[in-house]
Amino acid sequence: MPTLGAQVVPARFGELRRALAQLTAEEVGALDPALGDWLRRPLGREALTTYLIAAAGSTFVCLMSLEPAGVMVLERGEKAARVRLLAVAPDMRRRGLARTLLEHADGVTRRAGLRWLWMLVPAANLPATRCALSCGYRRYRPQYMRRAHPASLPSALAPVSLDPVPLDQASSELTLWISRAARQGDAWCADLATHDVRPWSFAAPSTGIIYHIRAARQTVGLAAVQRETEAHVALWLWLDRAHWGSEVEMSVLKALLGSLDFEPHTLDVELGSTEHLRYAAPLYKAAGFVPLLRERVVMIKRLPRAG
Repeated sequence: MPTLGAQVVPARFGELRRALAQLTAEEVGALDPALGDWLRRPLGREALTTYLIAAAGSTFVCLMSLEPAGVMVLERGEKAARVRLLAVAPDMRRRGLARTLLEHADGVTRRAGLRWLWMLVPAANLPATRCALSCGYRRYRPQYMRRAHPASLPSALAPVSLDPVPLDQASSELTLWISRAARQGDAWCADLATHDVRPWSFAAPSTGIIYHIRAARQTVGLAAVQRETEAHVALWLWLDRAHWGSEVEMSVLKALLGSLDFEPHTLDVELGSTEHLRYAAPLYKAAGFVPLLRERVVMIKRLPRAG
């Protein structure tokens, strides 16, 4: 239920300026650092106010007893609305105003003909995480696996091969396997996962090599290898569900490491879906990996159909 005495209205210049005056750059940029960066510039607060007002219909102020107490910015995407800014004045927190703003976002999103809302929440921001979860949001692919010691992986037990993907096919193959992974392991939000949130949840390597994974003469997945530093390598792995947590998966890791000319001290493995990680976690833990929470977690909400 909305907080008694609270009213969410489209932002007007004066109200928005007063709302932003109560917030720091870190608070404004919690969900989108680019917005917080405005406040670090000369006359940045005035410039940000003008910029947000120009985005007609997407910026809202929460009034408490007619005084600006919070602000929210929504951005329409292909399939969903993204909450880019959600902040409440320090002296008005813990009164349910953030929840009131998010509930208002539900109605705005429905009227726009969309069924999804999402935001990028810093994992360390526990109040924002609790608020999102209490409003019906779910975490999407919040973890990855890391091995931070030089011990070797177990011996490969299944025959697999890695075939480099030609550069002109890399984009289409990534799209194919990202979509397949979402359908197999995050079916509840597969449509959104392959569109609006893809740039944030699947950070495709900017350098490195992309491989087709083959087992028993069939293509069973896609992998990407990127060297982050002299001692740090990141692997992306999209694998058919039939091979999650199997000898094939560990053999693929072994083959990917074998493609390097050194053994990294730190190895990160990004799996293609939430269910893949959950299913294969025991295999990785037995090999010395630990699950780590992403620095920024995608939170998604599917809105119920009207009526």
